[in-house]
Amino acid sequence: MRTGTRAASFLAIAVTGLTGSTALSMPQVEAGTIRPIVQTGKERNQFIAQVPTVAESGFPGFEAYAWWGIFAPAGTPKNIIERFGNEMAATLREERITKQLVETQQVTLTLGGPEAERAFVSNQMQIWGKVVKDNNIKADQN
Repeated sequence: MRTGTRAASFLAIAVTGLTGSTALSMPQVEAGTIRPIVQTGKERNQFIAQVPTVAESGFPGFEAYAWWGIFAPAGTPKNIIERFGNEMAATLREERITKQLVETQQVTLTLGGPEAERAFVSNQMQIWGKVVKDNNIKADQN
C-alpha cells in the first residue's frame, strides 16, 4: 500500500496503526487527528521530543529509520565516486538546503562518505534480513 493510501486509510479509521515519517505525520498530529505513541529512532526527534522512543518504551536496542542513500553501478571508478560524493555532500551542507531538509522533512543528515554508507547498508541488511528470515516474510507477488 502506498504511503498516501496508508495515511488516508488510517485517517478514515480503516486501519488502527500507522508507521510513517515525522514529516508525513506532523500535520495530522498538529490537527489532533492522530496521536503519536513511539518514535523508532535511537534518539528522540526534536519535532516530537515529548514522544518516547521504542527503546525507552521497553524494547532496549530497538532502532529503525527511514533512510536514503546514493548508489553507483559496481565497477564505477573510485575517483568518480569520490568526486560525486564530495559534490553531493557540499550541496547538502549548504545552509538553505540543510534548513529545508530539516524543517520540512525532519531529516537528520549523516554525510559519512562511501565507506560509512557501505557499512550502514551492510548492517541494515543483517538486521532486517534476520527479521525477514526469522518470520518467513515473503514478497507480495501481486
